[in-house]
Amino acid sequence: MQASSNQLARLEYERALRQGRREYSVRTAQGERGTIAVLEELTEESRIMAYMKQPTREISMTRVAGTYTSGRARSFSAGYMPLHDEGTEFAGKWIALCVSHMQEGLRDPIQVYEYLWNYYVIEGNKRVSVLKYFGAPSVRAEITRMIPQLDQNDPNTATYYAYLRYDQEGLFKNIRLSSAERYEALRATEQALLEALPEAEREINFNAMYLRFESAYLQSGSALPLGDAFLEYLKVYGFILGEMLSTLTERIRDLKPQLVLMEHPEKEPTLLLDVQQEAPPAGLMTRLFSPRRTADVLFAYEAGRTEHNWIGAHEKGRQEMQQALADDVASGILDDLTPDNAYEQLSRHAAGKDLLIVTSSRLAQAALRFSLENPDCMTLVYSRVRQDARLNTYYGRYYEPVFLCGVAAGLATQEGRVAYITPQVRSGRHTSDINAFALGVRSVRPEAEVYLIMRDVSPFDPASCEHGIRQAVELGCDIAHTPDYPGLSMVGPPAWSFSFLLRLHALGAPSEYLASPEWNWGTYYTEIVRSYLSNSLDTLRLIGRRDPTVTGFWWGLASGVLTFKTGRFLHPTANNLLQYLRSSIQLGRFNPFHGPITDKEGILRVHEHSDLRPYDILYMDWLADFIQVVD
Repeated sequence: MQASSNQLARLEYERALRQGRREYSVRTAQGERGTIAVLEELTEESRIMAYMKQPTREISMTRVAGTYTSGRARSFSAGYMPLHDEGTEFAGKWIALCVSHMQEGLRDPIQVYEYLWNYYVIEGNKRVSVLKYFGAPSVRAEITRMIPQLDQNDPNTATYYAYLRYDQEGLFKNIRLSSAERYEALRATEQALLEALPEAEREINFNAMYLRFESAYLQSGSALPLGDAFLEYLKVYGFILGEMLSTLTERIRDLKPQLVLMEHPEKEPTLLLDVQQEAPPAGLMTRLFSPRRTADVLFAYEAGRTEHNWIGAHEKGRQEMQQALADDVASGILDDLTPDNAYEQLSRHAAGKDLLIVTSSRLAQAALRFSLENPDCMTLVYSRVRQDARLNTYYGRYYEPVFLCGVAAGLATQEGRVAYITPQVRSGRHTSDINAFALGVRSVRPEAEVYLIMRDVSPFDPASCEHGIRQAVELGCDIAHTPDYPGLSMVGPPAWSFSFLLRLHALGAPSEYLASPEWNWGTYYTEIVRSYLSNSLDTLRLIGRRDPTVTGFWWGLASGVLTFKTGRFLHPTANNLLQYLRSSIQLGRFNPFHGPITDKEGILRVHEHSDLRPYDILYMDWLADFIQVVD
């Protein structure tokens, strides 16, 4: 039996040797290094800041990049196959290890240095060679981490230090991501997934989870780096909790459009600023059966819909769309969705539909997973444009009517002090509406003071807007723009506006309705579904096929999806100015973000005689220098 094992191991060594010599010859002929990498050649002792012992654990074979000393390197090809002749002492030891592996497995841990996410073998090179030859996915290792000096001019070390910060509390060991921002995203994703897990299920081998994903991912042929792909997987599917390898492989296949998109993070999404009136060019079969006769449409609503709240406004819009398009459309609703139950509910009720409209950005991750698995159902989600494949967005240039509210405030104020009240959001607050309002005020009243009031105004308590009103009065403001709130009661405000421009009196309460921005969801949904029926909505799919990008509708006043309403409070001449500005915005002749505009850090954001680009407006996160913040 032993002789038979030795004979088989010798045959394996012959094959490994041929493979190693072939690899060596090909690489050296191409001017590349033919043997494994040497850590001593990659580092300078003076540039190593610290050595840190790490817990013994399984490490991926794909990350074992070489050896520590140059003397060992000559024994192995770049792929860790042997290079020494048969009959040498080296060959005998390799064959003996091969016998052990075939009979009982190689269980003793190797010793490695970890340097910039890769591993370099101190002791155990031949074990690595045998295991790589047999295709083992991992090996147990005793690890010493070498930490290099931080060099801001070297993106590798800068990103590695972001990893070191992540590693203090992060779940996945030695995970390599392409940027510091992605480590922040990974930590946030981990925390959200952990919070959703029952306490009893939180004892998980996260290192094994990552290695399992790697085994499945290497079969996918995707070019996105492993760590970045794993982050995208977690965002869509969550933790890997007992799924079979075949399930992982299937999910990665479904995820591939998203992974392709992530290979080009520098590409800006496509923004469609106007209603698509014409269908894209079509092939013969498409023309024969165009336009579509009917559309089966499902609207998905977050939990909490009432007849008159924000979610209810979307349902009113659906009803108006249904009435406008009549028998051409069969529409239904899916209520009471949450981020936790949305994917299951969408999979149960939306599969097979023509068009799915998800009316809340909080449900976007579930909608992304559904859209990846159901590409025949065109899926749109109400959100700023996202970097998600097959998940198109619809949004509105809300800043346009808010700019007009600012102009109205500048024309109406007697004290020259105006407030913009908005809930205090700790992170992720985009500021185009705030800046547009302030610029509107200053466009007609250059000396006016504009206050941004967020203190004690909660996004979870609409009634707290009253605190903002009182603060505005204390600051001497006689005009304020505020979200609607339960205590607001006066004649004039439109029923379906959710924020208002108000005149204030010295007693600390609103006294008169002046103006408001308003969403017209009936128009928006009618145009979206009509575009689907005419095939012009297929523009989204054509853009996705031609280029690894995503598309978002970002319509404004010109399309009618947003309107600006006013009361009778202005002199006719001043009102004519407002109407002229509204028409100019609708015709594309005037951009509220016309330079020069400087932010509070002194950075010139918009140069003189130039307009801000649409994408920069959509993701604006700075404040104009003259806005006074009360937070």
